Amino acid sequence: MENRFQQLLEVAFPASADFDVFRGVSRGIVLGDGLIENTPWLKEGGGHDLRGFARRHGIMFSVRDLCIKGDLPFSAEIVAMPHGPWHWLEIRSANFVAHICRTPGPYLFPDEALSRQDERLRNQLGLFDEKVRDLGELVPKIREFYAWLTYGALASEGLQHLCWAMPPADESDWLAHRNIYRADREIIPEPPLPSSAPDKPSEAIKLRFKEEIEKALNDNKKDPSEY
Repeated sequence: MENRFQQLLEVAFPASADFDVFRGVSRGIVLGDGLIENTPWLKEGGGHDLRGFARRHGIMFSVRDLCIKGDLPFSAEIVAMPHGPWHWLEIRSANFVAHICRTPGPYLFPDEALSRQDERLRNQLGLFDEKVRDLGELVPKIREFYAWLTYGALASEGLQHLCWAMPPADESDWLAHRNIYRADREIIPEPPLPSSAPDKPSEAIKLRFKEEIEKALNDNKKDPSEY
């Protein structure tokens, strides 16, 4: 069954898109860091506490932008999370809906969050008929599968890992998993990912992002621990 899930994940999020996924996520981190460093009230004092928040919004903004432009073959929309006042980027491709989340390592799960727990029920194995043997018969059993685009980034070193992963509904192992990037260069997709800093966002993109994150900060006053 796991091999079938891996096939589904590979079809929905193909290796041919890996470079632009990497580009979107790494550029989003640059956007978030740039906002912190170039905004006086964020650069000093407790503003650095918002680095994770800024990076996350930068990633959502940048990946969505590439999807809208057609550089990424997915549809993407920033929508409200089911629980709490926050938002996440909802990515759709083939029979999958995916969300972006930070993890402490390439094979580790993110912190528990009620919204993610609910979404993982899409992958509940009890929904599948054990007699199904053909991949084409498996897909219609549920409306959509669920995946994560997981990433990890250090404050001073940027992106450390990036993976597509299909979580189980319970606490068992991954149903499917694929590395896109690891900072130790163990995983190198084609075309090779740059070892230097990602391309710098244009001033227009920086301005659009600043306006968007200022709105998000004004709209959401609660603790962002749900992220």
